[in-house]
Amino acid sequence: MFDVIKAAKQLKSAVLADPEHFYTNETGAWVTGMPTPQEIRVSTGREPFWINLGYWRDVERVDENNCERVGELFKTAQEQMAHLLAKTARLGPDDTVLDCGFGYADQDLLWAEQYRPARITGVNITPNQVRIGRERVKLTGLDGVIRLEQGSATALPFGAGEFSVVFALESAMHFRTRSDFLREAFRVLRPGGRLVMADMCQKTDREAGVGLRRRLRHRYWRGLIAFPEANVWTTQRYVSELERAGFQKARLDSISADVYPGVNTAITALRGMTAVERKLGAVTVDKVRESVKQARLTPLEQTQWTTLFNCDEYAVVYAEKP
Repeated sequence: MFDVIKAAKQLKSAVLADPEHFYTNETGAWVTGMPTPQEIRVSTGREPFWINLGYWRDVERVDENNCERVGELFKTAQEQMAHLLAKTARLGPDDTVLDCGFGYADQDLLWAEQYRPARITGVNITPNQVRIGRERVKLTGLDGVIRLEQGSATALPFGAGEFSVVFALESAMHFRTRSDFLREAFRVLRPGGRLVMADMCQKTDREAGVGLRRRLRHRYWRGLIAFPEANVWTTQRYVSELERAGFQKARLDSISADVYPGVNTAITALRGMTAVERKLGAVTVDKVRESVKQARLTPLEQTQWTTLFNCDEYAVVYAEKP
């Protein structure tokens, strides 16, 4: 029997979820061993602590025959996502960068060393991620280039026109709200500056006319990952919001086919191999292979990002300040 009170409490908990709580208590790094936020330790600064879903177009995808290598393959795809954003932004030595929602700063380390912008400033609302990011920056000797601050992407503590590039790598969906962030990004960009994001949305309106239970189900699951309802946009609305904030040349380039299927098998393998490593229950490598095979055969429309979060689009977002 459907427990209305229990469902209401779960929904309330999900709706009230916030990014700081989510990344402080719920989700750590999507890397080998899947360490929780409390388990993450820094020794060299070079340990991978990536969180993004990965860009799998030119990366060997995880399957039932190579699932033991999931850590290596997933890391490569996550790095490729950071490279894709840098190339989209035409990142170079003359740029001053603002990275909003930088996670554990993996992309900032990569951008600083491989694209050599003049400086990178990161802002993040989660104290634990800021602390760990700062440790890594210092250990890698990049503290002269990278500066990480605690703060909100919707109330940026910077003056107008300070940056030539603003990035949001798989973080803007969490901001309360994304519209407020776009206005702030426009403000801190100098004329000719570029906004580049990797973000989830809907190709068309997937929720108009659906039943209440289904809408509540999606709201519940989005709430669990601190994805506010105000940020559930179609691609058409996304472009309109960019233009409303003042941006020009706004576009969304779909990469969902190079993200969702690849991460669907990678996450399945990563969770399974972590369970094997930690001797959780009766999980064996053979069982992990079976699960990964099932995930590989899952159609794009049935992956969790579509069925749970109701976001069938994953796009690289680009816009310029006139």
